Order: sequence, then structure tokens, then C-alpha cells
Amino acid sequence: MTQNENVSEPLICDGGAALLKKIARVGLFLGPALFALLLMVGPPQGMSGVGLATLALLVWMVVWWISEAVPIAMTALLPVALLPLLGAATGKQAAAPYADEIIFLFIGGFILALSIERWNLHTRIALSIAGAIGSKPRALIGGFLLASALLSMWISNTATALMLMPTALGVAGATFVHGKTDPRFAGALVLAVAYAASIGGIGTPVGSPTNLIAMAYLERNGLALSFSQWMAMAIPIMLLMLAACWLVLSWDFRKMPDDGLAAKDVLAAEKRKLGRISAPEMRVLIVFSCVALAWILRPAINTLPGLSALSDTAIAVLGALALFLVPAGAPGEAPQALMNWQRAERLPWGVALLFGGGLSIAEAMTRNGVTDWLGQAMAQFGALPPVLILLIIVVITVFATEFASNVATLTAMLPVVGAFSLAAGLPPLTLAFAASLAASLAFMMPIGTAPNAIAFGTGKVSIFYMLKMGFWLNLASITCITAMTELLAPLVLN
Repeated sequence: MTQNENVSEPLICDGGAALLKKIARVGLFLGPALFALLLMVGPPQGMSGVGLATLALLVWMVVWWISEAVPIAMTALLPVALLPLLGAATGKQAAAPYADEIIFLFIGGFILALSIERWNLHTRIALSIAGAIGSKPRALIGGFLLASALLSMWISNTATALMLMPTALGVAGATFVHGKTDPRFAGALVLAVAYAASIGGIGTPVGSPTNLIAMAYLERNGLALSFSQWMAMAIPIMLLMLAACWLVLSWDFRKMPDDGLAAKDVLAAEKRKLGRISAPEMRVLIVFSCVALAWILRPAINTLPGLSALSDTAIAVLGALALFLVPAGAPGEAPQALMNWQRAERLPWGVALLFGGGLSIAEAMTRNGVTDWLGQAMAQFGALPPVLILLIIVVITVFATEFASNVATLTAMLPVVGAFSLAAGLPPLTLAFAASLAASLAFMMPIGTAPNAIAFGTGKVSIFYMLKMGFWLNLASITCITAMTELLAPLVLN
């Protein structure tokens, strides 16, 4: 699960920080200026005045989201303030999406993730996976890829990267290639942690807020996508991307022998520090396993008497509630539950606001005819092969998210997705799913994702190396998402 906000300035170099500040200053004035300009120009043929106002507000929000002129969560509140003033929605209509059911799925899922972090269960899982793979350079890269991806399916990708990075650095320093440490291996290992954190986030609906935004968009357009359906389509793509990432990062080490077992000793030592699995860890694991199993098996559970209305959101909330009721059972400590509100307050409420803002402006565009107008304007694309339209959406999203928040990128792309689907007669579910995955996979730039910035901040990765590795992985993600979505969507969704 990722918080999906762009990196803060301390994680990047001084020159990059200065550039971001300039972009923010320009964006601060450019957003409202474009909004005012569009209103002055007037609506194009076929669009109403209130439709133009809605579209102009979207342009303003996109500029502020991309430039981060103000915190992106605050930008997401613009619809509440401005849609009623523009006559584009009532106050209730503008505010209702901020309490969408999907937001509570995010809240419940994130509380589960925080409980895993609280009792350090994620560290035990990661060390067990990485230590079981082997001590050769290519095996270690694979081990950290797998550990990072599996954790990021359920908890924040930023937290995953931060937790695994010190261990990865220790292993890199203890791994000898031809009798000495290799700086290239250190770079490959820290990128494995960062890249896999992003890749793992696509595997489950709760793995990334972009996944939930896409699901909410689809539900508001009368299309439902279950937890199990998402995983059935996403996990094959996730596995292919992990394989591609392993090949790209480990290619230079394919002929290099393992000259020592010091790296394995580092992993074993870290695991010994944890001791035996504790009662709180085991109880959190049981609660989490029950919730994950219920998500996956919900279609079957819904056939049971009295459970036909059970939703993924209800499962998440019930699981989160259980954490506040189940005793931790930690020996020698005062009685306490597995979770408390003080830790739950760490939940990124700004991301919840971001969900609401994106849903509010998207709903206003549909209500005021903007989506229909965009679809008619893009009717010329209807003659293109469906797979080419899918490819265009994926390419635009993958490279756009290198320079902007992936949540903001996807939110801006969804109206385009709707227009493309109208123009070409394609199911919006397929395009929205592909765009959601593409928005999570940014590999070239340090500012593309927080894990990228964390890897770059270790000093083990040059910008050129990240660009080179990231370029090949961007191509791999475009190919995997396009081909597998085209292949799997008819099988899973019919």
C-alpha cells in the first residue's frame, strides 16, 4: 500500500529541490489563471457553461497537483468550495464523494497495515524471505525483490522501502564479488527494494490508493470489481514485472560467483535480534490472514445466509475493529489491544481527502456532460484498434507519473479514460484498470515515487543508473500491462 505522494525536498538534491520550488511557484499562479482564461473564452460547441466551469476546475486542480503548489490533499478540497459557486453541484453533491465506501476500505486496510508495523511483523516476514533465497548476488536481488513486493501488497510502499533499505545496505556491504564489494551490486540491491515496493502495490486493491480510486470510479459508473477479480488480473502482471525487474537488475551479475557468505550472516543476525515470534505478532498475523482470506473468498461468502450484503469495505472495517478488541498478550506488559488510536492517527488522512476530491470532480464531469462531450470530441479515435487505445492510455500514464503524484496522474487520466471508452466503445473497466496499474509504475526518476527517492538518497544509485534501469522497466511495464490486460480482462470479467 502506498501513500502515493511525491517525495519531499529533503530526499532529493539541492538543485532538484530548487527546481521543484520554481515549478510550484509557477503552478500556484498558472492553475487559477488557466481556470479564469477558460471561463472567459466560453464553452465550445456542444458544451454547457456549467460543463466548461467543471472542466476549468479540473485543469486548475491538475496544475496544482502536478506542481504541488499547495499540498495535494488541500487541492482535493477545491470541489467542495467551488463546485457550488460555479453552479456545477450542490454542496451535498460536492461533499458526498468524500465519504465514498471505497475510502473506508482504504482506512480499514491501512489500520491493518499499521498493526503489522506496530509489532514489527513485516521485518520478520521480509528477513525470512530474503534469507531463504540464498547468498549469491542474483539470489539476493531476487530475495529482496520478493520480500519488498509481498509486503507492499498490504502495507505502505514507503514504509516497506524504509524498513528494508538498511538491511539491503548491510547485505550489499557484506557481499563480495571477486573478493571485494561491488558498488554496482549495492545500487542494484537498493533499486530492487524500491522498485519491488511499487510493483507489489498493484497486486491487491488495498496495495495502492490508485487501485482504490479506479475501483471507486468504476463503481460510480455502475461497474463493480471485486477483490478477487482485481487480484486475478493484477497478480500475473505483478509477477511478470518482478521477473523483468530481476532480469534487468541482476543481468550484470549473471557470471559472477559468490565469494563469501557474509551477506547471509547479516540476514541471520538481523533475524536473531527479533527472537522467537511473539504473541502479538502471531495474533496480528491471524487477524490479517482472516481479513485477506475473506477479501479473496467474498464471492463465495456472499452466498451464505445473512452474508449476501458483506462487502470488501465491511470486511476491512471489521478487521480493523478486531485489532482494537483482541488483547496483544505481550508478556510483562500492561494489558493492551493489538491496536490503539494513538497509532491509528498516523493514518494518512490526506490521501483519503485526495480520494474524495478526485471522485467529486469526476462525478461533476459526468453529471454536467463533460465526459460525454470529451467522448464525442474523441470519436475520431473510435476507428483505432482497441489494443492501440489501451496502449496509448498506458504509455501516457506511465511517463506522466514520472513527474507527478501517481494519485494526481490517475485522477486526471480517468476522464480521458471515460472519453476513450465512449469513443471506441470499449469497456471503461479495462482501461481504468490498466491506467491504475500504469500510474503506480514509475522507475526512471527519483521524484517518481517515494521508494525511488529513498533508494537515490542512499548515495548508492546515480541518476544515470536509475534512468537506464528505469527506462527498460518502463518499457516492460507498458508491454506487460497492455498485453496481460488485453488477455486477462475478457477471461476474468465475463
